[in-house]
Amino acid sequence: MSKIKIMSFNMRTQALGDGENQFLNRREFIAERLNELKPDVIGCQEMQPIMYDWLNETLKEYCVVGAGRGEALDNEAVCVAYRRDKFYLCSTDTFWLSHEPYKPGSRYTGDQSSCPRICTMVTLKPRDGAPFRLYNIHTDHVGKYARVLEVNQLLARIAEDDKKLKTPVFVTGDFNDTPDSLCIKTMLEYDGGRFTDLCSDSGQTFHAFGSYINEAGKIDYIFAENGTKCIQTEVIRDRRGSLYLSDHYPIMAEVEI
Repeated sequence: MSKIKIMSFNMRTQALGDGENQFLNRREFIAERLNELKPDVIGCQEMQPIMYDWLNETLKEYCVVGAGRGEALDNEAVCVAYRRDKFYLCSTDTFWLSHEPYKPGSRYTGDQSSCPRICTMVTLKPRDGAPFRLYNIHTDHVGKYARVLEVNQLLARIAEDDKKLKTPVFVTGDFNDTPDSLCIKTMLEYDGGRFTDLCSDSGQTFHAFGSYINEAGKIDYIFAENGTKCIQTEVIRDRRGSLYLSDHYPIMAEVEI
């Protein structure tokens, strides 16, 4: 058996308009907390190249995988960081949430925003246990129906990967939707209720640097196979005065597989 700490963390892209809370001001705070919390695997969203490079250079105990969502594999990445000393990387893949999953920059038409959306998958093998797969996703912030298309594509990909290698599956991400939405219900009802939300009691996760207070702000999730032993969960609400880790609270679950 392996005990693994899994985190979902929307780090909020570097934006000068965030003032005091722009990433360049938050990064030391983030590094300190990650060094204290020691998650084994982190599903990161909104990772611009400057942030991706910082994570690789600053937190050297982690390996970071994933590609940017743009046509030239630039712009924001939805990457996965994992501890080098704890896992072997068996496989990784980044695909676009669209009708053409391997066309960089592609997106669904209809109500989706102009932003391409992606998912990064890793197969990791703990040095003391059996492999598992983790999918890290960031669904569209505008399109209600686009989000459902994106989640259905994710579930179809999980089913396809199951045929190649059946392992436990975890999904981290910013789904930009609340627990009562069709998007999240689609996740929870898949395959007779295969997945459960490990952090179902997290409450609000999106807070816009403290300017948005609403329990309906739960949009970040860690899904696991129903029956997964969850040892504990945590919502990281730390701040220093008006400086936050992000405009989302990171969430973390310790599981046994």
